[in-house]
Parts: sequence; C-alpha cells; structure tokens
Amino acid sequence: MARAVAARRATATGGLVCGLAGGLAVGAVWWSVEAGLNWALGGVAPARVVAAILCLDLAVAGVGGLVLAAGTTLARGRVDLRVLALGLVVIDGLIRIVEPPGFGAEAVFLALGLIGGALGVRLVAVDDLTDLVRVSFVATLAVALATAAFSGVDRHMFARAEPGGLPLVALLVLAPAVGLGVDAALGAVVRPSRVRLGVEVAAAAAAALVLGRPMPTAPLDLGVSSRPAASRTPDVILVVLDTTRADHLSTYGYPRETSPNLTAFARTALTFTEARSPAEWTLPGHASLFTGMYPSRHGAHFAGARSGPSILGRQRVFPLAEERTTLAEILRDRGYATAGFVANFANLDRHFGVAQGFEHYDDAPGVLFRPTPHVVHLARCVRPTFARYPFRTAPEINAAALDWLDRAPRERPVFLFINYLEPHCPLAAPPFDRWARVLRGAGREPPRALSTHVIPARLSAAERAVFAANYDGQIAAMDAGLGGLFAALRARGRYDAALVVVTADHGELLGEHEQVGHGGRTLYEGLLRVPLVVKLPGHDAPRGEVTDPVQLVDVLPTVLGVVGAPVPADVQGQPLRRVAHPSYAEEDINPEFVAAYGRVYDRALAALYDGPYKLIATSRGERMLFDLAHDPGEDDDLATRQPERTAAMAERLEGLRPLGSPAAVARRE
Repeated sequence: MARAVAARRATATGGLVCGLAGGLAVGAVWWSVEAGLNWALGGVAPARVVAAILCLDLAVAGVGGLVLAAGTTLARGRVDLRVLALGLVVIDGLIRIVEPPGFGAEAVFLALGLIGGALGVRLVAVDDLTDLVRVSFVATLAVALATAAFSGVDRHMFARAEPGGLPLVALLVLAPAVGLGVDAALGAVVRPSRVRLGVEVAAAAAAALVLGRPMPTAPLDLGVSSRPAASRTPDVILVVLDTTRADHLSTYGYPRETSPNLTAFARTALTFTEARSPAEWTLPGHASLFTGMYPSRHGAHFAGARSGPSILGRQRVFPLAEERTTLAEILRDRGYATAGFVANFANLDRHFGVAQGFEHYDDAPGVLFRPTPHVVHLARCVRPTFARYPFRTAPEINAAALDWLDRAPRERPVFLFINYLEPHCPLAAPPFDRWARVLRGAGREPPRALSTHVIPARLSAAERAVFAANYDGQIAAMDAGLGGLFAALRARGRYDAALVVVTADHGELLGEHEQVGHGGRTLYEGLLRVPLVVKLPGHDAPRGEVTDPVQLVDVLPTVLGVVGAPVPADVQGQPLRRVAHPSYAEEDINPEFVAAYGRVYDRALAALYDGPYKLIATSRGERMLFDLAHDPGEDDDLATRQPERTAAMAERLEGLRPLGSPAAVARRE
C-alpha cells in the first residue's frame, strides 16, 4: 500500500515537473517567435520591456503547463504530452483574446479551441519535448504571421488595427490548424522530429534575415561643428510640449494642478497668454517654429488633393524643403553644437526635413509592436498602460539629451531641442491617473478609443470628463519630466545664463464640437491656443505676463535677436515683444483622412484673428465667426448675424492665405 502511494506521488511529482518544464520551454518559444517577427517587421522595444515580456511568457506558459499536467495526471495517471502541447496552444490564443468583462468572443474561442484541441490530440503526434516545442513553434509562428498580414504593417509609423472579435477568433483557430497541417506535410518528407524542428526554425530565421526590414533607431550623428562661436553667446534650450493646449495648464489658470513645474519656470520668465500655432498638427507647427514661416510658405504640410512624394512608403505630406533655412542651421553656422531629441518619431522623422541643421538628431520610437505579443494584451487587462506608449517618455528623452549634453564640448554654446509627447496618448499611468481614478471610482469608464477622428454618437458629459482627466494626467506626467530637465540643467550650471523657450506645436480637442484629437477637420481654439513661456538669459531678465497676440513664427526672430544673428529676409515672424503681424492659421487637405473619414475632411482651412474676433474659412466657401471674448468655447457662430465683419475678415484672410485659388493650388503642388 505504501509503495503504491509513493509510486502515485512520484508519478504526480514527475508529471508536474514535466508540465512545468514543458510550459517554460513553450513560453520561451512564444517569446522567441514574437520577438523575432517584431524585429523583422520593424518593431522596437527597449531591453527592459523585452525582458518583462519574456518573464510574463514564461510565467503564463509555466502555470499553464502545471495545470494541464496536473489535470492529465489525475485523469490518466500520467502526463499526456499531446494534451500539454495543444492545451498550451489554446492558452496562447486565450491570453490574446481575453478582454474583461469579456465572455463573448472569449467563450466562442474557448469552445472552438477545445473542440480543435480534442481533434488535434487524435491527429498530432507528440512523443517528447522536441515535439512539444515544434508544435508550439509552428502554431505560434502561424498566428503571428496571420496577425501581421491581417493588420498590415506600415514600415514607418504604426501597424493598422489588429483583428478583434470574431475575425480574431477565426484567426486564432484557423492559423494554428494551417501551421500544423504544413508541419504534418513536412513530416512526410523529413521524419525525424528534431530535424524537422531544425528545418522549420532555420527556414523562419533565414526568411527573417533575408526579407526582414528592422527599423533603424540610431541617431543621426554628424559630429560637432568646428566653426568658432561668438564669445558670451547663451545656450538655447527649446522645449515643445507636443499636443498641449494652453487652457489645460494650471500655469494658464486651469483648476487642476497639471503644470506646477511650468508655473515655477514662468515666475522667472515672460508668459505669453495669447500665443497660437499657425497649424493644428505636428509637422507644420514645428516647421513654422524652426523657420519663422507659415505653412503655405515653408511648404511642410499635408499633401492636399494630390499625393505628395513617397517618404518611407507614405504619401501624406510634403516635407520641409532643403532650401528652407532653419533655426538649427543658423545657430550651427554660428558655432553652436546642435541636437534634437524627439518623442514624436512618427511626425518628426528626419525624412520629413525637420532634422536640418542638427548635428545630432535622435528620433527613435519607444515601444512599437508589429504585431503586439499575446501576453501584452493580457498584461493590459491588469495594467492598461503596460508597454502601451509607442513614444519615449519625458524621462527617457531627458536621459538621452543629458547624455549628449554631458559629452558636448563645454567651450561651445548648445542649441538643445526637446520634444515631449505624453498628451498625444491620453491614457495616464500611475500616479498621474489620479483624476481619472476618481472618475472610475464614480462608475465612469473611459471609451475604448481615447483619441479618434470619428465619434459615432454624441459624447456625454461623463465621457468628456474622462477624456479630460486622462489628458490632464498626461500633461502632469510631462510636466514632471520638464521639472527634471530644469533641475538637471541647473545642476550642470547651464540654466541661468541660457535662453529657454517652452511652447507647444498644437493642442487637442477633448469632445468639444463632437471631436476628439486633431488632424485636419477644423481650427478651433483647443487646437491653436498654445503655451509660450520664454526665459531670457540672466537673473535680471524681464518677466511677467504678456497679453499681446503672438505665434510660433515669432520664436525664431526672437532667438536670433538674443544671440545677435541676422534674421533671414523670408521670415514672416517678428520678435515677440514687437509683433505687429496678424495672427492666422492654415491647414491643407489630408487625403488619408478624406479616404478614411469622409468628405468632412475634404477641405482646406484657414483662421484669422482680429481682436476678440476669429474667422474660420474653408476652401468650400464655409465661414464661421466667433467672438472669443464672450464665447471662448466657439459655440455661437456669428457669421450670418455679422455679414459685413465676416466678409471683411474673409477678404483679409484671402490675401494672407488664398483658399482654393489657382495660386494656392499651385503652391501646394
């Protein structure tokens, strides 16, 4: 009796050990296949994220192997390797598809997966650990390839949406079956299991090496200029808070304390309360900042009705032309060491012309999956922000910038450009999700998409509140990074004597006018009114609020005035304390948005400010007039009630930026 009990215990223990070992081996296969495919298709992830995914894969597969081994040992008195192999295939699919509260597509997949697994147990031969690994490798590779093919991989920006719902169920059921069928066919030719596994792994690796196109992430590094610098020339630090609207900063009176570090900085600087961008998306906004020109002159904007040049497989924009002179080029030619560090790798890629004049330009992404590993989907059910941001965070940007700064020759002044991107992806991570947590505690859940150009139904007040809370949390996270940058500059003795400019390229709509995000539909204040805070060199520099209307085009002539450089003749901006030009903004047609979202995007846009009045006009002849002093939310269109003012402003705007005229069309072409 005792011997029988001991034998059963030994069998059970051996089964659990086998299940754990098999699960760990399969977890390593999951990780290897998905990491290899991501590399081949241009995915990017830092080492810490790759290591975390490996640990999660090993943990999930290891636990799954233990459970399956325990079940088969109890039922049959031994571990059934076929059940272990196919059961782990089902687990791999389940961790991809599960999405709480779920139990819709998940239940369908589980039912089909169990039926398919039961059939597979009768058809698939699994005699040892090699077979277990081979089955897992073939099934995982088949699913990963099918997911990548289904979503389509854009080799520069983001993969299109991966499948969900019933298409995902079909993919997770059919892809492994097809893969195992191919494996079985190969088995008719190559019978030894180890040889067959070796052939399959070698073929996959060879295809990845030959056909793969990994994304290059090394910075553009041209070395430091040997040109002599003028004596006592200040460092220039330019920080762009990408996608940041002024009215959600506590520095500008917002009730939530979203920007304490910017507020502390503003106490020693000039704060421009009526600053606006001439564009409502990243590339033309930055190009205007770098050139002192409006988009219709510098030429970096959406491609309009015709396709633009092909850049990394995309034809959506005209880049900043090489003949345009940028702030970085001017400062480099005056002996500055110039460097740019951008989080917005998608729209500030060096191929879009914005790297001109930078001797060091770092535009690498942060975490970019192609496709997303299954275990990442599972982890996001518990921690929604896990490996979610495709861009580098503000602390990561700071680390790269400070590393360059520490290596730059101390005898030369520096022009350091930094771009932060947190508000572009408004899903705040702890502890900056504190406002969103309060709303979730009140039973208000965020919509599935936190940034989109299509809102299927009118947003409720609760939904808008969730959008704003997440957006505010991301601003606070970015502001913490800004504070860290300033502290590091002070510690290095490069803050007090520097010219420091903090601004934004554009804002973001958070449900106003039934719109979320930005990108070509209209030119409301939530998109155009941006922060602009400028600290001039020295302890006794002027400070305080400036209420005069200014724009991003005015930054370049201001910087050049401080460093003593002449302003190029074609610059349209003026020094910030002496701005006399009218404020206006413009936007060309985005053909991608027209194709995706319809005719509402098929129009060029322009906006003109005249005191408290603002006119928005389109190439289709539409006009909207608002009195911002009495209607800051732009809810009351005065165009039909004040036709004379509307016509006069429209005529002025046409002189600044013709919409739909032959001249405008020729300029866009």
